[in-house]
Amino acid sequence: MKERKFVAESVKKLLITEYIKRETDTAGFGGLEMRRTPFGTNLTLQVNKPGLVIGRHGSKVAEITDTLEKKYKVESPQIEVKEVDNPDLNPQIISKKIAISLEKGWAYRKAGNTTLRRIIDSGTRGVMIKIGGKISGERARSQKFMYGSIKYSGEPARSGMDNGFSAAKLKQGIIGVNVRILKNDYRLPDDIKIPDKIIKSTMEGKDGNKGETTEKNE
Repeated sequence: MKERKFVAESVKKLLITEYIKRETDTAGFGGLEMRRTPFGTNLTLQVNKPGLVIGRHGSKVAEITDTLEKKYKVESPQIEVKEVDNPDLNPQIISKKIAISLEKGWAYRKAGNTTLRRIIDSGTRGVMIKIGGKISGERARSQKFMYGSIKYSGEPARSGMDNGFSAAKLKQGIIGVNVRILKNDYRLPDDIKIPDKIIKSTMEGKDGNKGETTEKNE
Protein backbone atom coordinates (compact mmCIF):
# COMPACT_ATOMS: atom_id res chain seq x y z
CA MET A 1 0.00 0.00 0.00
CA LYS A 2 2.81 2.39 0.92
CA GLU A 3 4.69 1.47 -2.27
CA ARG A 4 1.68 2.31 -4.43
CA LYS A 5 1.24 5.64 -2.69
CA PHE A 6 4.93 6.44 -3.17
CA VAL A 7 4.76 5.59 -6.89
CA ALA A 8 1.56 7.61 -7.32
CA GLU A 9 3.16 10.66 -5.65
CA SER A 10 6.26 10.35 -7.87
CA VAL A 11 4.13 10.15 -11.03
CA LYS A 12 2.07 13.12 -9.89
CA LYS A 13 5.21 15.19 -9.26
CA LEU A 14 6.56 14.27 -12.69
CA LEU A 15 3.32 15.32 -14.40
CA ILE A 16 3.30 18.61 -12.49
CA THR A 17 6.92 19.29 -13.47
CA GLU A 18 6.19 18.57 -17.14
CA TYR A 19 3.15 20.84 -17.06
CA ILE A 20 5.02 23.76 -15.49
CA LYS A 21 7.94 23.21 -17.86
CA ARG A 22 5.59 23.57 -20.84
CA GLU A 23 3.92 26.65 -19.40
CA THR A 24 7.21 28.41 -18.63
CA ASP A 25 9.15 27.24 -21.68
CA THR A 26 9.57 30.73 -23.15
CA ALA A 27 10.71 32.12 -19.79
CA GLY A 28 13.64 29.70 -19.52
CA PHE A 29 12.56 26.98 -17.08
CA GLY A 30 15.44 26.26 -14.70
CA GLY A 31 13.97 23.89 -12.14
CA LEU A 32 11.14 23.19 -9.71
CA GLU A 33 11.19 22.38 -6.01
CA MET A 34 8.06 21.16 -4.22
CA ARG A 35 7.62 21.17 -0.43
CA ARG A 36 4.61 20.38 1.70
CA THR A 37 3.91 22.81 4.51
CA PRO A 38 1.14 23.06 7.14
CA PHE A 39 -0.49 25.69 4.93
CA GLY A 40 -0.41 23.71 1.66
CA THR A 41 2.13 22.96 -1.07
CA ASN A 42 4.96 25.40 -1.73
CA LEU A 43 6.38 25.36 -5.27
CA THR A 44 9.62 27.27 -5.90
CA LEU A 45 10.05 27.88 -9.61
CA GLN A 46 13.40 28.98 -11.03
CA VAL A 47 13.32 30.72 -14.40
CA ASN A 48 15.55 32.92 -16.51
CA LYS A 49 12.84 35.57 -17.09
CA PRO A 50 10.46 35.80 -14.08
CA GLY A 51 8.31 38.51 -15.66
CA LEU A 52 7.03 36.12 -18.33
CA VAL A 53 5.92 33.63 -15.68
CA ILE A 54 4.27 36.12 -13.35
CA GLY A 55 2.34 37.83 -16.14
CA ARG A 56 0.49 41.11 -15.98
CA HIS A 57 -0.78 41.69 -12.43
CA GLY A 58 0.11 38.06 -11.66
CA SER A 59 -2.36 36.63 -14.19
CA LYS A 60 -0.05 33.86 -15.43
CA VAL A 61 0.80 32.65 -11.94
CA ALA A 62 -2.88 32.70 -11.02
CA GLU A 63 -3.70 30.58 -14.08
CA ILE A 64 -1.02 28.02 -13.24
CA THR A 65 -2.13 27.92 -9.59
CA ASP A 66 -5.74 27.29 -10.60
CA THR A 67 -4.74 24.45 -12.95
CA LEU A 68 -2.55 22.80 -10.31
CA GLU A 69 -5.38 22.88 -7.80
CA LYS A 70 -8.19 21.69 -10.09
CA LYS A 71 -6.50 19.37 -12.59
CA TYR A 72 -3.56 17.99 -10.61
CA LYS A 73 -5.24 18.08 -7.18
CA VAL A 74 -2.41 20.00 -5.50
CA GLU A 75 -3.45 21.09 -2.03
CA SER A 76 -3.37 24.91 -1.65
CA PRO A 77 -0.53 25.54 -4.14
CA GLN A 78 1.66 28.56 -3.39
CA ILE A 79 4.01 29.47 -6.24
CA GLU A 80 7.21 31.41 -5.66
CA VAL A 81 9.09 32.57 -8.76
CA LYS A 82 12.85 33.11 -8.51
CA GLU A 83 15.31 34.30 -11.10
CA VAL A 84 18.20 31.95 -11.87
CA ASP A 85 21.46 33.40 -10.51
CA ASN A 86 23.62 32.24 -13.42
CA PRO A 87 21.81 30.80 -16.48
CA ASP A 88 25.13 29.51 -17.86
CA LEU A 89 25.45 27.16 -14.87
CA ASN A 90 21.86 25.88 -14.91
CA PRO A 91 21.75 22.55 -16.81
CA GLN A 92 18.04 22.74 -17.68
CA ILE A 93 18.35 26.19 -19.27
CA ILE A 94 21.55 25.17 -21.05
CA SER A 95 20.02 22.00 -22.50
CA LYS A 96 17.05 23.99 -23.80
CA LYS A 97 19.35 26.55 -25.46
CA ILE A 98 21.27 23.77 -27.19
CA ALA A 99 18.02 22.18 -28.39
CA ILE A 100 16.87 25.52 -29.83
CA SER A 101 20.23 25.97 -31.57
CA LEU A 102 19.93 22.53 -33.16
CA GLU A 103 16.40 23.31 -34.35
CA LYS A 104 17.75 26.50 -35.93
CA GLY A 105 20.20 24.46 -37.99
CA TRP A 106 23.38 24.54 -35.93
CA ALA A 107 25.74 21.58 -36.31
CA TYR A 108 25.81 19.51 -33.12
CA ARG A 109 29.58 19.96 -32.72
CA LYS A 110 29.29 23.74 -32.96
CA ALA A 111 26.41 23.81 -30.48
CA GLY A 112 28.24 21.51 -28.04
CA ASN A 113 31.65 23.18 -28.19
CA THR A 114 30.27 26.75 -28.07
CA THR A 115 28.13 25.93 -25.04
CA LEU A 116 30.95 24.06 -23.32
CA ARG A 117 33.25 27.06 -23.66
CA ARG A 118 30.59 29.39 -22.22
CA ILE A 119 30.05 27.11 -19.22
CA ILE A 120 33.80 26.85 -18.56
CA ASP A 121 34.13 30.64 -18.70
CA SER A 122 31.34 30.87 -16.08
CA GLY A 123 33.54 29.01 -13.59
CA THR A 124 32.22 25.44 -13.51
CA ARG A 125 34.07 22.63 -11.73
CA GLY A 126 32.79 19.97 -14.10
CA VAL A 127 30.30 19.60 -16.95
CA MET A 128 29.15 16.95 -19.39
CA ILE A 129 27.00 17.70 -22.43
CA LYS A 130 25.58 14.65 -24.20
CA ILE A 131 23.80 15.03 -27.54
CA GLY A 132 22.18 11.84 -28.84
CA GLY A 133 20.10 10.76 -31.82
CA LYS A 134 20.58 10.84 -35.58
CA ILE A 135 23.15 13.60 -35.35
CA SER A 136 25.33 12.61 -38.30
CA GLY A 137 23.64 9.90 -40.34
CA GLU A 138 20.86 7.33 -40.39
CA ARG A 139 22.13 5.49 -37.34
CA ALA A 140 21.58 7.00 -33.92
CA ARG A 141 24.61 7.69 -31.77
CA SER A 142 25.70 10.12 -29.07
CA GLN A 143 28.50 12.64 -28.65
CA LYS A 144 29.85 13.91 -25.33
CA PHE A 145 31.49 17.26 -24.60
CA MET A 146 33.22 17.18 -21.21
CA TYR A 147 35.31 19.27 -18.85
CA GLY A 148 36.51 18.90 -15.26
CA SER A 149 35.16 16.45 -12.71
CA ILE A 150 32.03 14.38 -13.44
CA LYS A 151 30.49 11.93 -10.96
CA TYR A 152 28.51 8.94 -12.24
CA SER A 153 27.56 7.01 -9.11
CA GLY A 154 27.13 7.18 -5.37
CA GLU A 155 26.21 10.14 -3.21
CA PRO A 156 28.29 12.66 -5.22
CA ALA A 157 26.30 11.79 -8.35
CA ARG A 158 22.95 12.12 -6.53
CA SER A 159 23.62 15.24 -4.46
CA GLY A 160 26.53 16.92 -6.21
CA MET A 161 25.37 16.88 -9.83
CA ASP A 162 22.61 19.05 -11.33
CA ASN A 163 20.86 17.55 -14.36
CA GLY A 164 18.90 18.97 -17.26
CA PHE A 165 17.29 17.44 -20.33
CA SER A 166 15.63 18.86 -23.44
CA ALA A 167 14.66 17.50 -26.86
CA ALA A 168 15.18 19.07 -30.27
CA LYS A 169 12.64 18.19 -32.95
CA LEU A 170 14.42 17.87 -36.32
CA LYS A 171 13.48 16.38 -39.67
CA GLN A 172 15.61 13.28 -39.07
CA GLY A 173 14.02 12.71 -35.67
CA ILE A 174 14.26 13.69 -32.02
CA ILE A 175 17.66 14.74 -30.70
CA GLY A 176 18.11 14.44 -26.95
CA VAL A 177 20.29 16.92 -25.06
CA ASN A 178 21.44 15.97 -21.57
CA VAL A 179 23.52 18.34 -19.44
CA ARG A 180 25.15 17.50 -16.09
CA ILE A 181 27.02 20.09 -14.02
CA LEU A 182 28.92 19.62 -10.76
CA LYS A 183 27.68 22.08 -8.13
CA ASN A 184 30.31 24.64 -7.21
CA ASP A 185 29.34 24.57 -3.54
CA TYR A 186 29.29 20.77 -3.21
CA ARG A 187 32.16 19.26 -1.21
CA LEU A 188 33.47 16.07 -2.77
CA PRO A 189 34.78 13.24 -0.53
CA ASP A 190 38.32 13.85 -1.78
CA ASP A 191 38.19 17.60 -1.14
CA ILE A 192 40.58 17.94 1.79
CA LYS A 193 41.54 21.32 3.18
CA ILE A 194 44.04 21.68 6.00
CA PRO A 195 43.60 24.86 8.10
CA ASP A 196 46.42 27.36 7.81
CA LYS A 197 47.05 27.35 11.56
CA ILE A 198 47.75 23.60 11.52
CA ILE A 199 50.15 23.99 8.60
CA LYS A 200 51.89 26.87 10.39
CA SER A 201 52.11 24.88 13.63
CA THR A 202 53.55 21.87 11.79
CA MET A 203 56.15 23.98 10.00
CA GLU A 204 57.18 25.64 13.28
CA GLY A 205 57.53 22.21 14.85
CA LYS A 206 59.77 21.03 12.04
CA ASP A 207 61.94 24.15 12.32
CA GLY A 208 62.29 23.59 16.04
CA ASN A 209 63.29 19.93 15.60
CA LYS A 210 65.93 20.92 13.07
CA GLY A 211 67.36 23.39 15.50
CA GLU A 212 67.57 20.78 18.28
CA THR A 213 69.26 18.27 15.95
CA THR A 214 71.87 20.85 14.96
CA GLU A 215 72.68 21.59 18.58
CA LYS A 216 73.15 17.90 19.35
CA ASN A 217 75.43 17.41 16.35
CA GLU A 218 77.55 20.28 17.49
